[in-house]
Amino acid sequence: MKKVKKFFTSAIFEYSIALLFLIYLLTYDVIGLPPVNELIQIIEKGFQHYGLIFLFVGLIVEGLFMVGFYFPGSIVAFMAVLTLGKTYSDIFLIILIGSFALILVNIFNYILGKYGYYKVLEKFGARNVIERMKRRFNKNQRGTILLFSSSPNFLAIISIYAGIVKTDLKKYLRFVSICVVFWVSLVSAVLFIFFHNINLSESSDNIGWIAFIIILIWAVWESISFMRNEKNL
Repeated sequence: MKKVKKFFTSAIFEYSIALLFLIYLLTYDVIGLPPVNELIQIIEKGFQHYGLIFLFVGLIVEGLFMVGFYFPGSIVAFMAVLTLGKTYSDIFLIILIGSFALILVNIFNYILGKYGYYKVLEKFGARNVIERMKRRFNKNQRGTILLFSSSPNFLAIISIYAGIVKTDLKKYLRFVSICVVFWVSLVSAVLFIFFHNINLSESSDNIGWIAFIIILIWAVWESISFMRNEKNL
C-alpha cells in the first residue's frame, strides 16, 4: 500500500493534471458546452465580426490554465489562419498578435503556479515532490518548454510547472517567447500554404482524449523513473 501511495505521490502534479483533463472530458457534454462543429462556427462568426481583436481575446481564453481545456487543441489560432489569413500580411499580423497573446496569458499561468498550485502542493505536504520537480525541470528545461509550447493547453501546463518550481521568470519568458513565436509562425505558415481547406471539426474530435493520454503517460513515466532511482539508491 505504501509503495502504491509513493508511486502516485511521486508525480502528484502530473496526475492532478491528468485528473483535471479527465474531468473536463467527462463533463463537457453534461454541462451543455457546444460540440466542436458548433464551437468552430461560433469562432468563425467572431472573426467575421471582430477580426484580430477576437484573435487576441480568444487566445487569452484558450491559453488560460484549465479554461483552455475546453478548447480542442489550438482551434482559435487555426481558425484565425483559415478565416482571416488571405494574404502574407494577414499571416504576419496573426503571428504577431497570436504570439503576444499567448506570451501574456502565460505570465498569468506562471503566477498561478507560483502562488496558487504551489500552495496547494505545499498544503498536501509535497515539498519533496516540488524539489524533485525543480531538479527535473532544470535538467530538461529548454527541451520541455520547446515541446510544450506547440499547444496553448500544454504551454499553460508548463507555465504552471515553471511557477511551482519558481524558475526565474525573466529567463523563462525570454525562452518561452522564442518558442511561442517559432510554433505560431510554423503552424500558421504550414496551414496557410498547405492546409487551407482542412476540416477542423473532424480533426479536433479526439484531441482532448489524446491530450489526456499524453499527460497520463507523462505521469506514469515520472513515477516509474522515481521508483527506479529510489531502488538504486
